[in-house]
Amino acid sequence: MAAERPDPLAALISLLRPQTVASKLISGAGRWSIQYQRQEHASFCLVLAGACFFAADGLGVIELQKGDFVFLPETPGFTLARDLRFEPTPTVPTSAHEVRHGSASGRVSMRMLGGYFRFDRANAPLVIKLLPPVVHIQRDAIGGARVRRIVELIVEEANTHRPGREPILDRLVEVLIIESLRFRVAGAQEHGLIAGLSDAALARALRAVHADVARRWTVAELARTAGMSRAVFAERFAQTVGMPPMQYVLEWRVAMAKHLLLRERLGIAEVAEKVGYESSTGFSTAFSRLTGCSPRDFALSERGKADRP
Repeated sequence: MAAERPDPLAALISLLRPQTVASKLISGAGRWSIQYQRQEHASFCLVLAGACFFAADGLGVIELQKGDFVFLPETPGFTLARDLRFEPTPTVPTSAHEVRHGSASGRVSMRMLGGYFRFDRANAPLVIKLLPPVVHIQRDAIGGARVRRIVELIVEEANTHRPGREPILDRLVEVLIIESLRFRVAGAQEHGLIAGLSDAALARALRAVHADVARRWTVAELARTAGMSRAVFAERFAQTVGMPPMQYVLEWRVAMAKHLLLRERLGIAEVAEKVGYESSTGFSTAFSRLTGCSPRDFALSERGKADRP
């Protein structure tokens, strides 16, 4: 039986460890334009009825229609509006299950489900920069119906208190993210891991790194894996993924090291060996150069935060 090919997308999700879903209904009627502040959380929305404009800082304007789905790995400041010519009003925090914008009694021009969830903070910065800043799946797009069904399951589970609720929500959120990013693999043009996986040659190199992160990789060996010359591979990888090949290897090793230090609580020497360093000193130097602190200090700090009540 042939071994399964390593899946960088699955590895990425395992490092993100998405969890803690919160969602609410949002509607608008009459003249309305609402400004939302930037958040560190990932967020999503599914338009249930009507239409509106979504204008995010640095991402341009998207006209959302009924059935459209949007996923933001990191949430910038943005405006939701019936008409972008209206002066936006800042949002006011509320615990209400449904938030109404504009007229309280007028005909609803838009109704959507909005939600957010958290990523593991240790590796979120690396993973987020490897993801597209926004995924917009239109109602009639391939995969759109599957995404809507997953969102419906998340909302149903979030509104119940049955045994096993939290692990089920965590798994459903993982599925939602993977399904959203699958959509981008089909034709992503921006840089990042998804763009790299959409390039057949680069995907071979990426899968090889994820299959054996401890291997003593070189640009030349990765280029051979991709079936390209060293120079062409290095340039194409940097332009497509957003960083040079060996920088990607380094950042992925450090991400894996964080996971091993925090989730499996391995010792530094064992972690160093598992991520491809011959000595703890070499590993500590590389880790410190990338993160600004030693592996030991990182582990003590993050474990202390996790152990607090």
